Amino acid sequence: MQSTVMDDSRLVAASPVDVAMAAAKRRRVLFTMVELGPGGVETNVLNLLSRLDPRRFEMSLFLHHDPLSALNRSSPRQVPDHVTMVSALKGAYRRWKLPFILRRLMSAARDCDVIVAAQEGRATLLACLAGRLLRKPVVGCIQFDWESAGRQMRKRQHWGLRRLCPGMSRIVACGEDSAAALSRIARIPKDRVTVIPNFVEVARITGQAEFPLPAWAGRVFAKPTVVAMGRLNHQKGFDVLIRAHANLRGRGIDHHLLILGDGELRPELMALANELKVKQSVFLPGFCESPFAVLKRGTVFALPSRFEGLPFALIEAMTLGLPVVAADCPSGPGEVLGRGRFGGLVPVDDAGSLATSLGEVLSDGAKRKEMAGLSLERAAKYADVHAMPAWEALLESVC
Repeated sequence: MQSTVMDDSRLVAASPVDVAMAAAKRRRVLFTMVELGPGGVETNVLNLLSRLDPRRFEMSLFLHHDPLSALNRSSPRQVPDHVTMVSALKGAYRRWKLPFILRRLMSAARDCDVIVAAQEGRATLLACLAGRLLRKPVVGCIQFDWESAGRQMRKRQHWGLRRLCPGMSRIVACGEDSAAALSRIARIPKDRVTVIPNFVEVARITGQAEFPLPAWAGRVFAKPTVVAMGRLNHQKGFDVLIRAHANLRGRGIDHHLLILGDGELRPELMALANELKVKQSVFLPGFCESPFAVLKRGTVFALPSRFEGLPFALIEAMTLGLPVVAADCPSGPGEVLGRGRFGGLVPVDDAGSLATSLGEVLSDGAKRKEMAGLSLERAAKYADVHAMPAWEALLESVC
């Protein structure tokens, strides 16, 4: 026998399970980050906020920086309507403002059941302090191979991670490789670490892939095109990709290179393209409103990173059926590509090997078709339908 509940003055049939869920107290989950920039970490959090069941979880997002003053102030990320958003700072960050941010965070966290430190570094530090002072459980998120990333970051970040992680209630690592690296640099009981791979919203990606192309894209795709996407920084290795592109053109393989994204190395990358005499075939359009529509038109996707966690851009490209070639960096690409079964893997910082692997895909239509099928097969592993039950079960157990 079914019960009924009132919804907008209409009677709607509801199962006993629905009634019980509606009556139960929702878990209050506070996610905290430094800012809502354009990267994969932020994408992962927004995916979680949009896919967690609002009947079971009351969600809020605490940002150290106001989203309109973040890196992406010209194109702020969209937070789901059912999520309450709070930010601490309007102006620039200064270290002496940390106590103020902590007070604001504690105010936001006072009534929550669990704090999720969704970003390493400052967000994790303050989340752990707030959790300890308020006696709230804290879930940490590991998005990088910190064994490798720590060599290129400030020592205090590496030291802080080793000190903070053992004190958290649970830690979610984005991949098996990242979890293994964490266990090597911090003594954390295995039962406190859960691997939940970063996931993609397949319907959103495939839907947006049908959006119209930007006006500038027609000229880019007039030739076979290697596409890449990410922040223009040292980690992403786009200097290696530009060298591989010049290498390929020197071998007589006529094609274009398109890198979506922005960052501090834009002037250096443009200068490198000019130095290698490939300025006319390298395109750096910056931030793109419809990246998936652009990615879908690519011939092959390249990920030349020096280190990763579990790279979103790679999984998103595979979801669209692109053949992929990636640097076998720590960690992520090898894990996603099944150690080379589902895409090309080349050594890190090796422009020659990257050029050879990309050239094989650009020159061989049969190989492209085979690799496209492998991409789609593997991308299914990272769909949201697999990750969300694991996240919801973890949050319930911590609460």
